[in-house]
Amino acid sequence: MNGEMVESYLRDLIANLTDSPRPDWDSDGDLPVAYKGTQCYARVVKARDELIVQTFSVVSEVDYTQELADVLNELNRMLVFVRAFHTGGQILFENDVFAHDLNGYTFSRALTFLAVATTDFGPQLVEKFGGTPRFDPQIIEQPVDPDDEPLGLYL
Repeated sequence: MNGEMVESYLRDLIANLTDSPRPDWDSDGDLPVAYKGTQCYARVVKARDELIVQTFSVVSEVDYTQELADVLNELNRMLVFVRAFHTGGQILFENDVFAHDLNGYTFSRALTFLAVATTDFGPQLVEKFGGTPRFDPQIIEQPVDPDDEPLGLYL
């Protein structure tokens, strides 16, 4: 499996999942995915000999503080399938899927976990640490059902 094939398949998955045209790469080299009220992104990266599909959402843009690091560390103790961190002046939630495991189910689950984490913790993080929310603040009024049936497009 090569990177170009995975990238093409990922674009097809996003189009199928969001019922929209195949997305184009943004200026950072990411594929934007609007999913369940959360702006997510996906990219293909190589980790040693493995191709990985990283998915992430940006919570807000804030400066790093020790208090923020402590809160993110505490979140990471609680979160499953998602990690929270600060990089490049942004708070992110992220998860990974092995490219050889990528299909409609695994990709939609990864995005759902991001949407749930953003819905549950994003508003609290913005309230406590400030910054401009990079998600729709109304998502807390639209709970994400983690048991939604995803599309089944397979590679």
